[in-house]
Amino acid sequence: MARTALGGVALAAVLLLSACGSETGSPTSSSPTPPATLSATPNESQDPDLLQLNESLKETLGDNYSEGWIEGNKLHVAVIDQASAATVTEAGAVAHLAKHSAAELEAAIGKVMSWQREQGGDVATAIHRYLPSGRDGSITLAVDSAQLAGIEKGLKDGKVTGDIELKFVESDGPATPASSG
Repeated sequence: MARTALGGVALAAVLLLSACGSETGSPTSSSPTPPATLSATPNESQDPDLLQLNESLKETLGDNYSEGWIEGNKLHVAVIDQASAATVTEAGAVAHLAKHSAAELEAAIGKVMSWQREQGGDVATAIHRYLPSGRDGSITLAVDSAQLAGIEKGLKDGKVTGDIELKFVESDGPATPASSG
């Protein structure tokens, strides 16, 4: 009976994380809501203790936190400096140095959204998802295939995200306008 209850708690935690995901859709404000920054590789369990450790480290590290993920049944945390990496290691997780914090990646998403709004027309609804990755310091954009080449060229030519790498994938997802405010 206790095992069933514990399994239910773990399932609820997984469902909550999958509902939040590490993806940011087309947010409805000009300040995208920070995504949940814990992910797991496929078929990897999300141990409640590791989830709690991630939340604790995220709070402790603040702006130095980039992303957490579970791999090999261990919590991995990307941070932007050596002192934070030491904190992660002392807490029992595996530290990785990141190029950009979660806040920097979210700010870059906001810049992409602003650029998208300025373009108007079909471009305003062509980016279906924004997926920040603290692991490699990039943002993957899921873009309507008909607009992909133009959006990729426009964002890269305009250096909209500075040194944050943009990756592009085709999407047949629902068109949602970039936020207007």
